Amino acid sequence: MQEQSPSSPRPGSLRSLLNGFVALALTRAELFGLEAQEQKEQLLHNTLIGVAALVCLLIGLLSALLFVVLLTPPAWRVELLGLLTLLFAALGLTALLQLQRRLRRQSAPFATTLAEVRKDWDVLSQRE
Repeated sequence: MQEQSPSSPRPGSLRSLLNGFVALALTRAELFGLEAQEQKEQLLHNTLIGVAALVCLLIGLLSALLFVVLLTPPAWRVELLGLLTLLFAALGLTALLQLQRRLRRQSAPFATTLAEVRKDWDVLSQRE
């Protein structure tokens, strides 16, 4: 008779089954952690783009007003103010549209983890 080593459980035993569940849970937890890190990075990047868009809009408004007041002859003030306002509003709106497209393209949070857990559940429920 061969003796089983205490470190490796017999295939099909309760200990073997528990070891498999623990290994599976650890793998899924690691995947969850990786996806959480990815979501954190995407959130930071999206926030920075949004802030940059708002700053561009604010700077555009302030610079347009200052430029008109300081350098423009009274006859051209209205036209120049309109032009600068349109320019920076277009830049800000472009940045916001880019952010919106980016948010639409990214996958749902933790989609890979959920898909793997569903696969695991399907496989385990077919054993019965």
